[in-house]
Amino acid sequence: MDTADEKMKKNIDDEAWEAENDDSIPWRDQTTSQRVKTVLIGTLKFIFLVACLWFFICSLKIMTKALNLLAGRVAVDIFTSNVFLSNPITGLIIGVLVTVVIQSSSTSISIVVAMVAAGIISVEKSIPIVMGANIGTSVTNTGVALTLSANKEEFRKAFAGATVHDCFNIMSVIILLIVELITGYLEAFSHAVIKSIPEIDGSGPPKFLTTLTEPIVGNIIHVNGSVQKLLARNETLEPGNSIIQLWCNQTKTMIEKTFQNGTVINQTVLVGIRKCDRGDFLFADSGWSEQAVGAFLFVGSVIVLIASLLLMVKILTSSLKGGLKVAIRKAVNTDFPKPFGWLSGYIAVFVGCGVTMIIQSSSVVTSTLTPLVGLGVVKLKRMLAVTIGANMGTTLTAVLAALATGSPLALQLSFCHMLFNITGFVLWYPLPFMRKIPLKAATGLGNITAKYRWFSGFYVIVVFFLIPLIVLGMSFAPVWFLASVIILILVIVLVIIIVNVLQTKRPHWLPLKLRNWDFLPLWMHSLKPLDRFMTKAFGWCRCCKCCREPESASPAVRTYENAGFDNDVSKV
Repeated sequence: MDTADEKMKKNIDDEAWEAENDDSIPWRDQTTSQRVKTVLIGTLKFIFLVACLWFFICSLKIMTKALNLLAGRVAVDIFTSNVFLSNPITGLIIGVLVTVVIQSSSTSISIVVAMVAAGIISVEKSIPIVMGANIGTSVTNTGVALTLSANKEEFRKAFAGATVHDCFNIMSVIILLIVELITGYLEAFSHAVIKSIPEIDGSGPPKFLTTLTEPIVGNIIHVNGSVQKLLARNETLEPGNSIIQLWCNQTKTMIEKTFQNGTVINQTVLVGIRKCDRGDFLFADSGWSEQAVGAFLFVGSVIVLIASLLLMVKILTSSLKGGLKVAIRKAVNTDFPKPFGWLSGYIAVFVGCGVTMIIQSSSVVTSTLTPLVGLGVVKLKRMLAVTIGANMGTTLTAVLAALATGSPLALQLSFCHMLFNITGFVLWYPLPFMRKIPLKAATGLGNITAKYRWFSGFYVIVVFFLIPLIVLGMSFAPVWFLASVIILILVIVLVIIIVNVLQTKRPHWLPLKLRNWDFLPLWMHSLKPLDRFMTKAFGWCRCCKCCREPESASPAVRTYENAGFDNDVSKV
């Protein structure tokens, strides 16, 4: 690389360059009136930013409730179907698809916990479903990153920040599912934990996020989650039952419950006294079906989510520039002085875990950080640490749901979920060279998406829908066929990794034609043929034409766009 290209690569993440190009007047050079104006504008921006963040969180909550109304009963039917739980791979895929559809891993896992407590499925069969739910919940970040697609460099970083969650979860599941099938360590260890602790009764999860969003969400819709749990336990429901809450005044009554596995417990149930009306929330006793209310709320929540996110990004972009952006970036991303620099990442993990335990939503935590990664305020390595912490923090939901059931088997499953996420942390984070694997994978996806804008939608469809549906279809075939296909895919992936390493190192003993991908057909090592197809297929769309990278871009421009982002993970 020549000298000009080296300077260009260095300037991509050069904080001094940003400070020098800040067109705002320094505070010390401002007059009194200018300072008052600056403080006033800054205060208003902060208020609008907090309001946008609040609406963003509320829209996520409403979207989850809307999808529960649309697909909640179907999700329970799928989870309780023996056809779909015939083998671990099917359970894994069902966990992915159901969580992608209802957009809440907490809801998916709570349903499974209720099924385990009722003895409908075993802990062994439910473990792959919980793993799949971990993958399905990460699609929220990717959807948030799509709203930053207007700016190529921001989109590159935001998509990498979003997909680092995908990469971490997918790679953890691939490795740990195989280990679990061979050793059964999750089931065995969690069983040992359950036997060693006394019986505990929980009172339910913290209400921090519910309290925060209640002024909007509580006045629009109330969802009765107990309907799904009763369906999951295969219990008879009262006539006219609905996932939309029907009773707003209830009283507690103690009854004796006998489960299918013969377990008999005394359980407190709620008996309705007064039905909900429009004074309680907007869609109470509306006469609309669950699906109609869910569809209306889903469309409305998506509109509000996109609008609030775009406004939030605009405010951050106008506020975080020059010296201020450099100062905040240093405060967030700078490591502690030696020899305590290694503690910085672990503190980020602890923060992600703690915040998620409080608000009980890993999607809210990681989705809020995604735009900040796109704006360059939070680096990718910090995003990975917070994501891992959020994954561990969200396991508290399953533990509390299990404690509420009073079932040792349900508590065992919740500990399996917790142990799975802790094992993922131990597997990928403590060793620095292991962290680079998900970081480089996410960085590569960000680079591809910045060059081919259509790849973002293609990625979501293929990873979260097409591949799971194909694997689900194959899982109904004999076990030996499914195992053969999976082994073949793993061998191909291993060969690709080996060839990539060899062509990067370029050993002298390797034949010249094997030092790159040129010996393969173009479509096997490049997206250009697919890009030409997408260009022709969507050539009529003006947005697609605007987003398309000009073929006539100079080598210097192309070097700027690709330099530094995929070669040095620590600067992302």
